[in-house]
Amino acid sequence: MIGATLFTWLQGAGFYRQAHQQAVEALPRGEGKTWLDVGTGPGLVARQAAARGYETTGMDVDAHMVRAAKRLARWQHSAARFCQGGLDELAQWQADVVSAASLLAVLDDKPAGIAALWGSVRPAGYLLVIEPTGAMNPDNAQRLIAADCLPKKRLHGLKMWAMARQGRAVDMASLAPAEATECRQLELLEGLLGGWIFRKAPAY
Repeated sequence: MIGATLFTWLQGAGFYRQAHQQAVEALPRGEGKTWLDVGTGPGLVARQAAARGYETTGMDVDAHMVRAAKRLARWQHSAARFCQGGLDELAQWQADVVSAASLLAVLDDKPAGIAALWGSVRPAGYLLVIEPTGAMNPDNAQRLIAADCLPKKRLHGLKMWAMARQGRAVDMASLAPAEATECRQLELLEGLLGGWIFRKAPAY
């Protein structure tokens, strides 16, 4: 329960919402296509995707997170749906976009995690991964706060997040799906956060 409350607070921070919005907006508008957000937590990315026209489902193994996500979706009148589940259930899912934010960093078997996510991407679809980079540490967070270039709401949460994620950067270069026909990296939060977009080949 504490985890859901804390993550809900963090996802409400202006810098957090802005960075994830930039990543979501790097993909085409939905126009009725499907989006699956894995490890959705309180559902920020899922709600942002739904607002861009995707039929969106957010999935999390934690029942408290799912309840928080559903509550926030109702409050914000979002069409995003949420269910309990994790990587083990992904074989049952296919979506035009699959996303995972701050998920790989907490997985013991990262190659298996990326393979499961990639396996649920439909032909010609996209995988979006958002993770803190090696630059995410308290000193760099403090410098960014002092630069006065971020939204003010809950700005001190950036330093808390940096402390929690310091030294846990994911080596996405080694995890990139070999079959991806397109790979793009996004610099978010002045490089403290990264977004990686991989596109799957169309079916022939």
